Amino acid sequence: MHKFRATFNWILRISIVAYIIRWGIIQLRRVLLLPTRHSTVPITPFDVKPGIRRVVISDLHLGGGDRLDDFESDAELAAFFRYYAVMDEPVELILAGDIFEFLQVRVPNIGDYEWSEEASRRRLLIMLSAHPEPVAALREFVGHTDNQLTILIGNHDFELHYAAAKTAFRQACGLSDDDERIRFGITYEGGGVYLEHGNQFDPWNRFVHFEGISEPFEVVRGTRLMKDVINVLEDDSLEFAPLIDNVKPSSVLYWYVLSMSRLRRPEVRRFVIRALLLMFRSVALPLTYRKRPVLEVREELLGAPGETLQREMALQAVYEADEELRQAAATNYGGIEPEVQLRQRVKVPAALIQTITRRFGRNNEPPEQVLHRIEREAEIQMQREITEFKGAVLRSMARIAAGPRYGHNRLFVCGHTHGAQIVPLNDRQTYINTGTWTKIVRDIVTMQYDSRRFPFLDIHYPGGPAEPEGRLLLWQGGELPPTPWSETEEIEHATPETQASGMA
Repeated sequence: MHKFRATFNWILRISIVAYIIRWGIIQLRRVLLLPTRHSTVPITPFDVKPGIRRVVISDLHLGGGDRLDDFESDAELAAFFRYYAVMDEPVELILAGDIFEFLQVRVPNIGDYEWSEEASRRRLLIMLSAHPEPVAALREFVGHTDNQLTILIGNHDFELHYAAAKTAFRQACGLSDDDERIRFGITYEGGGVYLEHGNQFDPWNRFVHFEGISEPFEVVRGTRLMKDVINVLEDDSLEFAPLIDNVKPSSVLYWYVLSMSRLRRPEVRRFVIRALLLMFRSVALPLTYRKRPVLEVREELLGAPGETLQREMALQAVYEADEELRQAAATNYGGIEPEVQLRQRVKVPAALIQTITRRFGRNNEPPEQVLHRIEREAEIQMQREITEFKGAVLRSMARIAAGPRYGHNRLFVCGHTHGAQIVPLNDRQTYINTGTWTKIVRDIVTMQYDSRRFPFLDIHYPGGPAEPEGRLLLWQGGELPPTPWSETEEIEHATPETQASGMA
């Protein structure tokens, strides 16, 4: 025991020194972003036709048609577009971010980290060619002159900011650059609806300059994780490797690989060790981008866990309303007003650490039992982080709904989390997450997945142009009418045939 304590203390000291060195290096890796001409503006109420029907979907992640492409429902998506193309009323179709999977498309003679306008155009052309049926259906949709197609930009299709990518998409839909039937935005407000993709509420995928392409190109941690870790792991020969990026959020991947029930197989242990090393290399020394300073407030100062929302909103409102306070804060940041941001509590998975230290302590617990305990504690931590991730997006949208700028709206909508959700914020406002059309895999080893496929939001105006009603529905393929989405989750197991198709 004395030898173990000495070893543990030595490791602790080394870790503290390494953390201090890492902190110092990160401070030196601050990069100033300069905006370029490639930008996208918000869609404002002046741009929105009042009272027309609106249909919202997000997170399709249409890829390049190869092993990395997770979208496998072209026929269902095409039928969905065609269904709304021939309605007897004008329809605005809103594709609310991460429609295209730029981060997993490989282009001959173009590197993964080439972010030029030409690279973005070629990546998009590959994705459009890989999914011709939905593209043809979109062409039919915008062929009806009263219809409107609105595309919001997310973190996986951030390259849509490039003018050449926008032009390529419009041409694929048979329209010219100046045709207003297709438009792009970073946020959407109008008709009583506020909508954005949602990545700006996620620290791993939050851009400092989300309004457009910067020089140098801003590479957030989530992007680096996709390029350096997930894309590499999906090339592995293990049967479940192609579904590793179905784990959301990206930050939970660490706990997921530790919780794999097949950790006892040597090839799976090698896969896990490789994944952890790749993750460490990818995120250990991130670049720090800056455009506007951040004034961090520690969450523990605002109350108990899960009870801070009202205080957060009150603090934000006071800060935004008090010009003298903002100016005083700006004096410490070169005259630039900082934005207020909550610094989340650091939650240490004590049970997992205890399990690992017991293993290193060489106690009499059998290795198989230790592995089982590690898997179990990692699974608990993973589920906790998934819940907190969805809660963080909800809290952020709730703060927007309570603020003076957008508080007059009734529906507050986003995607990004891949989890469809309906939460009443009060008796007038509702938060809705539109989920994803990719398969939500709960366990990639056993191929358990959520059977509630193809969610979308249908918005109509029975009470007038400023009083939207939103219904979260599930698309049934066209032969049957859409059905209401339910809070009750149904888990299904993939058959050998569907599992094989998912691995193709």
